[in-house]
Amino acid sequence: MARIVAVAPSLADAVQSAGGTLASHAAGGHEVTVVTVFEELARDEQVARIAELLGLHGLVGVGLPVAGARGYEGDEHAGSRDDDDALAAAGAAVAVTIGRLEPDVLLAPLGLTGHVDAQIIDRALAALSADALRWVDLPYALARTPGAPLGAGQVVAVPISGQLAAKRAACELLPGADASRLVSFAESEGARLGAGGPVELLLRTVSA
Repeated sequence: MARIVAVAPSLADAVQSAGGTLASHAAGGHEVTVVTVFEELARDEQVARIAELLGLHGLVGVGLPVAGARGYEGDEHAGSRDDDDALAAAGAAVAVTIGRLEPDVLLAPLGLTGHVDAQIIDRALAALSADALRWVDLPYALARTPGAPLGAGQVVAVPISGQLAAKRAACELLPGADASRLVSFAESEGARLGAGGPVELLLRTVSA
């Protein structure tokens, strides 16, 4: 059994972008935990049901304030400020959490939009010299040209045929999520890549 840890800005980020991948690992008998850096995660029926659908072993809500609550506005979300206390707080929180969970595999956002919260997670992992598979951020990738470059590294297409229904059901519990478009994207990407079924895309980045 391997320990899989997904470090995300919020649960919605992880579910929409990598819900099928997380469910696939869980179905394979692995221990899957989602860590939300900028969300506390209310212990309500909705969250419990999402965890059940995807087979999650654990949920850890760090609960740092989101970018808007830290004074970022509009285009500022695409660049972090040196005086942002969340940089240090996220680094400490992620270090403690990863140290406690001792993951065999780390998953994290690729940060396609350059959003500051994703940048902060990236910096926190870099400070730990922690290698992570980066998921293609959804729903943001829906607007990208299919097959557009994702950056340096190896693209990994994760088959999620057996987990697509669970991902769809989990996404339907997220306010504002377009589950149908997310399912269609997984199917179209699988067809584009000749994978024989729906996939989620991740990037295995090249270590310096």
